Amino acid sequence: MAWDTSKALRQQVMYCVYVRQYSKEGTFEKVREDLTRIRDLGVDILWLLPIHPIGKTCRKGVLGSPYAIRDYRAVNEEYGTMQDFDRLADEVHRLGMRLIIDVVYNHTSPDSWLAQNHPEWFYHKADGSFGNRIGEWSDIIDLDYNQPELWDYQIEDVGFNGGWFSLRCGAACAAGFLAARTARGKSGTAGLPVAERIGGAGIHARQSRAGYGQPVGQRDLSGV
Repeated sequence: MAWDTSKALRQQVMYCVYVRQYSKEGTFEKVREDLTRIRDLGVDILWLLPIHPIGKTCRKGVLGSPYAIRDYRAVNEEYGTMQDFDRLADEVHRLGMRLIIDVVYNHTSPDSWLAQNHPEWFYHKADGSFGNRIGEWSDIIDLDYNQPELWDYQIEDVGFNGGWFSLRCGAACAAGFLAARTARGKSGTAGLPVAERIGGAGIHARQSRAGYGQPVGQRDLSGV
């Protein structure tokens, strides 16, 4: 946690949901229908595992990993529409809970919108092809945050994904602090940013510049 994280957060109850597996239908609507029961368990924060479209190229298994995101600005059509998701989010807040969505800003699927439209924003191997720094993650390619335009795009994207709820950034070696810093005001977003550390002294330096005293950023920035 960041040094100034509210101690009250330590008493909050978080409930994690993978929409695909939560019901027979695997939809946003079925999660929405169950929110009162979840709230009555004493839950304060609903945490959704990634809800974005899953890449098809190099997909692992039949359904693929939700962490191989194809488009940050869309939802998985198998779960429903953006309007269905909005209804879910609205109901979460109506019941007095917060909502966190899980987003990985470190990499995308090889067939992502970004890979097709901005290949220059990605890490490339010596032969010029896309790649990643963790070989067994064969269904993803790494983004390259040495590209200033990528920062601008992702800051804008955090506003799209987090304009009125919160984000948990997985594999945050390059971007966990990005969501937190953005939520602090650059995009006008308020929330409860949470980041996963996956190692490296570089994270310390980057998150220090973003205003964090510890590698994993989680800060209460106003009620969401």
